[in-house]
Amino acid sequence: MLNLFNRSLLIAGVLLLAGCAATVSQTATSPASPGAAPQAAGATLVAVVGGSPAMQASSDWSSFLAEWQESLATSAESARMPFVFVKDEASIPSRSSILVRLTVNDFRYVSTNRRYMLGVIAGNAYMDVDAQYIELPANKPFGSKKFNTSSSAWEGIFSAVTPKQVRAVSDLIVKDVASTAPAK
Repeated sequence: MLNLFNRSLLIAGVLLLAGCAATVSQTATSPASPGAAPQAAGATLVAVVGGSPAMQASSDWSSFLAEWQESLATSAESARMPFVFVKDEASIPSRSSILVRLTVNDFRYVSTNRRYMLGVIAGNAYMDVDAQYIELPANKPFGSKKFNTSSSAWEGIFSAVTPKQVRAVSDLIVKDVASTAPAK
């Protein structure tokens, strides 16, 4: 039987591994209505992430893009939706059905390792992203949202770092696309 000290260590270890969920604020600037999007079942979801030259000049931009690519792919796979991540809109495959154009207005990238190693010193992770949902090949917008996430460094190693924030938003984006598509 575990004594009180060992139990406390076990509980602390579980909490350390669990972490806190990302806080996501979303605002529909042009709500998608059911039936407004192409059929999601079997549709290929394409995503492109862009931002101002200042955002793209950030030393963390490539890591941030990699998080988006991985998270959106995982979210789309969970929804059984084919997914393609492209560098620019000129690279969109011709048989694509839905484009999600993400515009990064602001972000601060904090990796999981950095948070665990530096704790409060790593600072806050946050992002401000606009998402526009577009039907392809007609290039017809069917909705848009603004996503804001934040964490507090004072939550220490438990705060939601950038990978958790991007994953939470990716799940919401794929859910939006799947829920707004009409049944055929």
